[in-house]
Amino acid sequence: MDHFSGMHNWYACSHARPTYCNVCREALSGVTSHGLSCAVCKFKAHKRCAVRATNNCKWTTLASIGKDIIEDEDGISMPHQWLEGNLPVSAKCTVCDKTCGSVLRLQDWRCLWCKAMVHTVCKEQLSTKCPLGQCKVSVIPPTALNSIDSDGFWKATCPPSCTSPLLVFVNSKSGDNQGIKFLRRFKQLLNPAQVFDLMNGGPHLGLRLFQKFDTFRILVCGGDGSVGWVLSEIDTLTLHKQCQLGVLPLGTGNDLARVLGWGSACDDDAQLPQILEKLERASTKMLDRWSIMVYETKFPRQHSSSTVQQILTYEDSVAAHLSMILTSDQHSVVISSAKVLCETVKDFVARVGKAYEKNKESSEESEAMAEKVSCKEPLLCPSYLIFLPKLCLCVCSGLRAGISGSLSSSSVISRLLVNADSFSCDPETFDCYTEKCVMNNYFGIGLDAKISLDFNNKRDEHPEKCR
Repeated sequence: MDHFSGMHNWYACSHARPTYCNVCREALSGVTSHGLSCAVCKFKAHKRCAVRATNNCKWTTLASIGKDIIEDEDGISMPHQWLEGNLPVSAKCTVCDKTCGSVLRLQDWRCLWCKAMVHTVCKEQLSTKCPLGQCKVSVIPPTALNSIDSDGFWKATCPPSCTSPLLVFVNSKSGDNQGIKFLRRFKQLLNPAQVFDLMNGGPHLGLRLFQKFDTFRILVCGGDGSVGWVLSEIDTLTLHKQCQLGVLPLGTGNDLARVLGWGSACDDDAQLPQILEKLERASTKMLDRWSIMVYETKFPRQHSSSTVQQILTYEDSVAAHLSMILTSDQHSVVISSAKVLCETVKDFVARVGKAYEKNKESSEESEAMAEKVSCKEPLLCPSYLIFLPKLCLCVCSGLRAGISGSLSSSSVISRLLVNADSFSCDPETFDCYTEKCVMNNYFGIGLDAKISLDFNNKRDEHPEKCR
């Protein structure tokens, strides 16, 4: 990933006020999209100067800080990371509280983490340790990322100051690609290593990075589909006891965000610092998530046409002779019909008895075979192992007993109980079940979202048809 390498993330942009190149220190032209800006640290450069820019983008790991690391009796901490010039017009020095910066040249400094701005002469008077600014509760300091596991993933350790860091997932394609703006802004406010684009690898890498934290928070910036994607990956990694999830709605159809009180859409990335503060104070609510389980059952045996015809013949014969018995005035006809009817019923009962005996023999054979293979079952791959991680989900322990007490026992009721309380049952109960999908229950089961997704996919495949 580029942000672990210290490389700048360039994009072409325009500047409404005088701006200066951080490489050659000359002014950038006011021509539209003439200059380049780093999406993370706001380092400015001419297009011709970008290749000469040093790879000193915002720090992400302990190794990226290098020799500037601070070690004292309190442990390891990080210094300020300064970027020179191009300060806002209203900038004031943190030390002397006087105006700093200039529109005439590249001068004075801004910290990429705490956003402190100082004059060059005042910089030495400021504490060397960076306090990380107003978002420090949510920030993972680069000092916390200091090793790589055997699979090549970065491992985050939890320093005392970082009790509940924030993991951010942004769907860059949400809201007519509005997510790109939010992706840039979050990387400027937080550690770039804790901000991930769902369209570039999904949520797995981010959750792997945070899985060692006892508690952490997740912010998903996108629609209901993005939230469902992240929740499914949380289930896969069994992290549901460690994290709480918030939603920043982008685009349309954000039912879950409305339910949780975050509104229907957010289109102003300038409000992100305030949103992060609200997220730190937010209360938690439980969300119903239903695992839809299916099981196979045998279809009723299809009768051959001759069997069906034979049954119809029985029905017609019985009906005809009963009619004669009830309506005829001739004793001989009644006696004859009664005799034929008795023979027909006797023959029918005999055939039913034979069918039952045959079915009983097949059942006994099946039971004998099942008993023979049952001793080999532990050696096979039992299907219920797939669901063991989900035994940790929150379930009301009295649910099964309460329903059992109010219903009579039957095989149908047993299956309903497994569906109602599947995660608190013994694993053996899952033998005949397979998980089909997971449904998040707030306004609906997502049928409207599926239709919208299908439409968007078709529009991406055939843009010429949607002008």
